[in-house]
Amino acid sequence: MIIPMSLLAGSVSLDLAALYCIKRSNGFKRLAWGMGGMLLIILAFVLLSFVLNYMPLGVAYSAWGSMGVIGTVLIDRYVFNSRLGTQGIIGVCCIVAGIIAMQL
Repeated sequence: MIIPMSLLAGSVSLDLAALYCIKRSNGFKRLAWGMGGMLLIILAFVLLSFVLNYMPLGVAYSAWGSMGVIGTVLIDRYVFNSRLGTQGIIGVCCIVAGIIAMQL
């Protein structure tokens, strides 16, 4: 089980790095950041495809999604100093709870 979880963690990390690059691209006005983000998201999905050799798509994608949502919120807060607010936090909790419920 260590191999699929490692691949999944790597895929989520690449996804988060891609989102960081896309944010830094400023709407693709900085083309290098935007292209880097696109390359990273492609690599993230390639790694995710390897995970599917070990677990069902629904489980893999919902785990990937929930880790991605949490990671994105944390990056947005601590790197870009963006505050989510109470409504946003409740919304993220609902999304993560729904994704976890799909795995049960």
